[in-house]
Amino acid sequence: MIRKIITNAFLIAIICFLFHSPLKAQYTSGKHYAGPSIGLSFLGSTFQFGGNYEYGIHIENFGNIGIGGILRYWGYSENFKEGKLSYTNILIGAQGNYHFEIPGNEQFDPYAGIVLAYDGGSVSYSGPGRNYPTPSHGGLWIGAQGGIRYWFNPNLAVAGRVSFGTLSYGALELGIDLKF
Repeated sequence: MIRKIITNAFLIAIICFLFHSPLKAQYTSGKHYAGPSIGLSFLGSTFQFGGNYEYGIHIENFGNIGIGGILRYWGYSENFKEGKLSYTNILIGAQGNYHFEIPGNEQFDPYAGIVLAYDGGSVSYSGPGRNYPTPSHGGLWIGAQGGIRYWFNPNLAVAGRVSFGTLSYGALELGIDLKF
């Protein structure tokens, strides 16, 4: 499975480079930004899949911000002597990012922001015995994130992001964003 994911990511990168355009395309207010992401969750060392959405806003004498939402899914398990605990996480929330301007280079879009989300986590037990208490899992989540987009053309970018937050959560992600 990991080989297939890496192969698909490589093919997507090649396609992006083929459609590369030198046109200026940095973050623009009044536009929508959305796309899928795949990452490595530091919690359970597992892959996570998700989606991002932002709407660009310009605030006079402050700069460009983006507000929107995120969705993430990941699962992992822990084996122990008496059985196995399996964790499933669905994170849904709101994000706000400040986009830094780089004069003279509009193909890079660095940003930093915060996320407020709910982790609808669940735990299941498999093994001998029926009365094993499952630990509580999930809840309200707040985190900080930072990332950068590289625009291949005015409407297509590859994005990298690192996130850290409560509930022992952290992730390193790679995605593709479309501007519309």
